[in-house]
Amino acid sequence: MPKDPDHWSQVEDIDGQELYRILGLHPGASLDEIRQAFRALAKKLHPDKGGSARAFGRLQDAFRTLSDPKARSVYDDWAKELEFRYVRGVAGRAEGGEGVLLDDFANMGIHCDPATQLVVTCEVCRRPSNRECWTCGMKICEFCTLKRHWKDGFPLHWPLINSDHMRTRLAKREFEKKRLEDAQRLALQNPNHRTESELQDIRGFKAAAYEMLDRKDRLVTFDMRLARFYMWAQTDDNVYIAVRVPTGYEDKELLLDCNQSGINLQPEDSPPVIQRAFDNPVDASKPIESFRTKDNRMFTIALSKAQPGETWLRLFRGDSDGARCLEPPYKMSEMVDEVVLDFVVPFWIDSEDVKVAFRPKGISVQVRNTVSLYREYWTRAGDGRQAAAAAVDADNSTWSLDNEVSASGQKSRVLSILLARPPLTEDEIKWKKGVRQDNQSKERSGSMVQKGVRFFREDEDEFGLEDILQALCFLETGVSFVPSKPWQSGIESKVVEDVAGLSQEVQEHLERLLDEEERNDF
Repeated sequence: MPKDPDHWSQVEDIDGQELYRILGLHPGASLDEIRQAFRALAKKLHPDKGGSARAFGRLQDAFRTLSDPKARSVYDDWAKELEFRYVRGVAGRAEGGEGVLLDDFANMGIHCDPATQLVVTCEVCRRPSNRECWTCGMKICEFCTLKRHWKDGFPLHWPLINSDHMRTRLAKREFEKKRLEDAQRLALQNPNHRTESELQDIRGFKAAAYEMLDRKDRLVTFDMRLARFYMWAQTDDNVYIAVRVPTGYEDKELLLDCNQSGINLQPEDSPPVIQRAFDNPVDASKPIESFRTKDNRMFTIALSKAQPGETWLRLFRGDSDGARCLEPPYKMSEMVDEVVLDFVVPFWIDSEDVKVAFRPKGISVQVRNTVSLYREYWTRAGDGRQAAAAAVDADNSTWSLDNEVSASGQKSRVLSILLARPPLTEDEIKWKKGVRQDNQSKERSGSMVQKGVRFFREDEDEFGLEDILQALCFLETGVSFVPSKPWQSGIESKVVEDVAGLSQEVQEHLERLLDEEERNDF
């Protein structure tokens, strides 16, 4: 380290023209001028001619660089980087020429006395070095990390350095991630923990339930905001109800009041989840069997029919036919441009006995003494570029009544209803390559993997209740109706008589039910 306090005067090549000065040339000199100047100076500076070895070495370095067009181009570019870079007197200098950087060392608590300690200096400006370029290994200072340099076989480049602030930021990020993971793990260990999606369900449920409590006809009123939390299925002898209890908690009671005419299922400190009157009587002489999970979030009920073998069209009075039933009273086929519903009706039904109304939000089907049904279409909200679109083109929808003869020779009629999907929207044509964005491609709430919802809202299963009902029916009869899932393209609804035909989820429910039955807890 030079001891001259005016370190600036001792910085070599401060303006990037030192090699030209050694040869006594200007920066624009030609290659011939460089060669002539080298020959003339070599005769004077060669050690054999009485010259200095150090001076002759500097002359050789200068000629080697400037006679190579590529090296000279890099050196000239470097000179442009250095021009006006250093200005004397900008910052005060401490004894020993360490300048501002040594003051920074002191601020960091690092003591360095250049008069008595070895100091690694920057290879560009000779200040104390505290950085190293990853590209070429050059020792540089804080100031020189802001400009390009070159060394040996490495051309002019911006320095790459190890910055501790990035390591600190990454460490903070990892710490924050770990803190969130720990908080989530502790939250999940709480039996009363609810996700944001579940909290939204609770808020929506309470708003609808308290509103229903103010109605005098609540026992015979169907409200999809409440019906979405239950589904039902039937066999010849029994009716099964599976319920998702949004306000069920492990430390709260879950009260069931059920008789031959109605049911009331109500969690502690909560409005009822179900408070309805049955459409058909149940057998009060037989016990009502129920099962609940430990956290009181899932609840199942088994009721005996008062008239075994009778087919229930509705679970509760005031419901539409087959509303929230595992097996709906129609067969549905979904195509690209249309949806077809098929109802099997008695052979004596004529066109005058059928009334089908295609409404903006749903469809109404009335068949004399046979079918009384209303279904609401799935909904698609707007996305900012386009307003919400209708699910059905009512003007192009139609129905027909056809004859059918079963394999046994029994005559019947089939009411076929064709629901036309609307024309492609501008958004689907422009952004979706002409592919219709229908209910089968809609994002499912709370699911990042499975897509698709049922065409009718009354058929949608948000909580996996269908799987529980399939297990209950199969446990009793060895047979179960298995509806196709919206995300299972090409798979139709069917009746399954072999346990291997059930889904993995249904088989797991079935195993748990068998375990409970063995312990006489179910």
